[in-house]
Amino acid sequence: MGSRVKKNTTPVVTLSDEQLDKIAEMVTTKIDAKLAAREKFVDTRLEELQDENDLLKDKTDDLEQRNRLENLRIFGVKEEEGENTDTLVLDVAAKLDLCSISKTHISRSHRVGKKSADKPRAIIVKFVSYATRQEIFMAKKKLKGSGISIREDLTSIRQAILTKAYDNFDEVWSQGGVIIIKDGKKFHRIRTMKKLDELIGK
Repeated sequence: MGSRVKKNTTPVVTLSDEQLDKIAEMVTTKIDAKLAAREKFVDTRLEELQDENDLLKDKTDDLEQRNRLENLRIFGVKEEEGENTDTLVLDVAAKLDLCSISKTHISRSHRVGKKSADKPRAIIVKFVSYATRQEIFMAKKKLKGSGISIREDLTSIRQAILTKAYDNFDEVWSQGGVIIIKDGKKFHRIRTMKKLDELIGK
């Protein structure tokens, strides 16, 4: 007997263009919603990672600045071949009427930066104690008019903060590695560029 061919009795569903458009729109909407949620998640995570990175940078900078607390930078001291920078530091101390300070108070000292025919390089000095460092730093006003100046040894980040603060405020100085800004009657202690930008933006 010959094989019988079964007829397909399943009804054929025909969708109109309008129905197809609605289905396509529903699918597109769902895809867009999923993509938007994914994009929001990625953006949020990126912001979190950026905040974590900024916090790590701030902590690292704060640690580096703490390690410089016993340091000072002395500018304007004549530079000569074969000089002893410890002796030069003591000469500056004598100008400040701090003759009790001796080489035993100095941990180490040296010139920093590239040599220049125009001006002497700064001397960076690390004192044995913060107390000695402060004694010299607090007397620095006595050097006014001498061509010599004394500044704190700031990290590159703190120096950038100080420079930007100078550009935006009239009364700015550093104290213990912290940038102090007097704005009217208020005093602000700034350790990060973010805090400075927030203050400038007010």
